[in-house]
Amino acid sequence: GEDDVIAALDAGHLRHAVLDVFAPVEPLPATSRLWDHPKVTLTPHNSAQSFPRDVARVFAANLGRFRAGAPLAHGVDWKRGY
Repeated sequence: GEDDVIAALDAGHLRHAVLDVFAPVEPLPATSRLWDHPKVTLTPHNSAQSFPRDVARVFAANLGRFRAGAPLAHGVDWKRGY
């Protein structure tokens, strides 16, 4: 669990932790000690490589939606934190 990761980091058993999935709650609660730990890097769920042509295609489609007043694809849910 979270306490075990922090203990391993603090004891020097782990040099650094890069994390993007959390159990039992997603997203990681604001009260988690992982947010401020100096040996932890938190990332969003974007494990796939992005290619410019794919990003351009999504952007162009969303631009069309924006101009039409339609909801954008792949939006962020600010209340859920991701």
